[in-house]
Amino acid sequence: MEDPSPSLPDMIRPASPNPEIALQFSAPFNPALETDFDRFPAAPAVFALFPGDESVSARPYLSQARDLQRRLRRLLGPLSPRRLNLRDVTRRIEYQRVGSAFEAQWMLYQLNRCYYPDQFRRRLRLKPPSLVKVKLRNRFPRCYPARRMSADGSLYYGPFPTRTSAERFTSEFLDLFKMRRCVPDLDPDPSHPGCIYSQMKMCLAPCFQGCTDEEYQEETRRVIVFLDSGGETLESDLEAERSCASENLEFELAARAHRKLEKAREVMRMRPALIKPISRLHAVMLLPSAEAKAVVFFRVVAGEIRGPVSLSLAENVSSPVPLDQRLQALLESLASPAALPAEFSAAQATPASVDKAGNPPLPPWEHLSLLARWYYSSFRSGEFMLIPDSQAIPHSRLIKLCRKIVDGNH
Repeated sequence: MEDPSPSLPDMIRPASPNPEIALQFSAPFNPALETDFDRFPAAPAVFALFPGDESVSARPYLSQARDLQRRLRRLLGPLSPRRLNLRDVTRRIEYQRVGSAFEAQWMLYQLNRCYYPDQFRRRLRLKPPSLVKVKLRNRFPRCYPARRMSADGSLYYGPFPTRTSAERFTSEFLDLFKMRRCVPDLDPDPSHPGCIYSQMKMCLAPCFQGCTDEEYQEETRRVIVFLDSGGETLESDLEAERSCASENLEFELAARAHRKLEKAREVMRMRPALIKPISRLHAVMLLPSAEAKAVVFFRVVAGEIRGPVSLSLAENVSSPVPLDQRLQALLESLASPAALPAEFSAAQATPASVDKAGNPPLPPWEHLSLLARWYYSSFRSGEFMLIPDSQAIPHSRLIKLCRKIVDGNH
C-alpha cells in the first residue's frame, strides 16, 4: 500500500497490506465518542464497516457511496428509528476512493467474494451472461443460446446484452445455414419423419440420413467460421457467388445470392461489437481515476478481467519515463496473471479454469457479467478498445484516449 498523504487526518492510516481483502485506508471508530466525519472525503468511494467481533459470523457491511462523508453520517450518526444505523456495532472503517462506477463494482465484487463466498453473486445481483454456444461434443453439433459455461470443448460467443438478443441473433443467423435446431441426440433412421426445417430445406436433415456425417461437419465448420469472423467470410463468399452468376448471365442465381447477402448484412448489424469468441475476447478498459490527472486500466484477456492499475499523466514527476514506455509496461504486466511491477498497484487476477482435455481456459462467468453490465450501460464512463488476436496494442491511440479521459474528468 502507498504511504498516506500528509494531508490525511489523524487516525486514518493505510489498511492492512492484503490486497485481496483490504481497502486503501482504515480508521478506528468508537460509538461512545463524538465522531468527526469531516476527516472522510466527500467523494465517491467503496467502504466497509467492521464490527467489534470480527469472527466469521460477524462480517463487514460493504457498500459504495457517491459521497462517502454524507453516507457515513447517515449510517454512523445519531440513532434514527426510520433508517439503517450501524453506530453501535461498528468498530473500524475501511474505505477507498474510486473514479468510476465499474471500479466500485469491481472492488465490491472482490470484497464480497472474500467475505461472503456463498452469497456474493446474490448480493451483487449477478446473473450468468447471455452467450451463444456451439456444442461440438456431439455427432451432429448444434448452436443455441446459453448462460452456463462448461469445459466440455464447446465454443462460446458473447456476451450479449440480454438473453432475448442472443436468441434473436441465433435464430436469424441460423437461417443462413442448414445446421439442425432440434434438441435430442440423433440416431439417423431413414424412417424418421423429419421436421418443418427439413421440409423447408433449411436443415441438412441428419435425422433421416439426409446428409453424410462429413457434409454435416462441413456445415458446422462454416457456422464456426461465420461466428469467428463476424460474418465477413460469408459476405465475401456471397459477393463472389453473385459476381460469378452475373458474369455467366445466371440472373436468378445472382438474385438469390444478393438476397442472401442482404440477409447476412442485416444479421451482422444485429451483432454488437463486443460479441467475440470468448477465447479471443481481448480488450483494454480505460476509466477515470479518483486521483487528479490519472487513468485506471483494466485488461480483458480471453474474457477474464485483470486489474485495476493506475497510470498518472502528471508532468511534474521526478526522473520521468516516456509515457509510451510506462503504458507498455503497464499493459504487459496485465497480460499475464504474474505479479505486477512494484510501481503499479493491482488486485490479484482470478485464475481461469483449465480444461484437462487441453481446450482453451474459460474465464469466470462473473467477469463476463460485470463486463456486459458496464459495456451495455447507457450511462457508462470511460473508453473501451478491442485488441486483435495478435495482442498488438496501438499505444498512440491509447495515449489519446487517456488524455481524453483526463481532460473530461478534470
